[in-house]
Amino acid sequence: MAAADCRFQAALNARLAGARRRAGRHVTCRLGCTECCVGPFDITFLDAWRLRRGLARLARRRPRVTAALVARAQRQWAEMAAGFPGDPASGQLSEDDAARERFFVAFAAVPCPALEPASGSCELYESRPVSCRTFGLPVRCGDQLLPPCRLNFTAAAPEEVVAAAVDPDPGDLEGELLKRCGGEARDTIVAWVLAAPQER
Repeated sequence: MAAADCRFQAALNARLAGARRRAGRHVTCRLGCTECCVGPFDITFLDAWRLRRGLARLARRRPRVTAALVARAQRQWAEMAAGFPGDPASGQLSEDDAARERFFVAFAAVPCPALEPASGSCELYESRPVSCRTFGLPVRCGDQLLPPCRLNFTAAAPEEVVAAAVDPDPGDLEGELLKRCGGEARDTIVAWVLAAPQER
């Protein structure tokens, strides 16, 4: 799975880099801009797998930083578990979209546990979920054009937004990976993954 996932990430990163070049000055994302790092959201089990691998690498290099990150995740999960819309033991979200939305709204002010509070940096940036990578840009999703971050493209003409739009995975490489590697697993959230990674 690792080799196939590396190919997927390389293709994804290349398409996103191209979109950022087209967007130019209209993308203002920078270190310390953390609005998109607040509030839980659903991630795939592939995202979870990458996060665990990234955390293991971080633990070898910076054990104290890792311990602090895991402690943040544990505190968050302790608050979230009772209202989790799914199975708290497996971390799998239910397919009830309304229940998910209520949960996400209830904890919308909670920062991602991977976010380092002092610097505003992501401790697991290279292993961050796909949603984190695509956020900020206008994204094509089928016939839909999802809008960019409200802080980006503030002075752009509509045609500039359209020109910078990106389809991050036109060949659905991620979907193929999910099918090949256990597509029956449901989505989860970052806090559950990082709260006790050695047990999962």
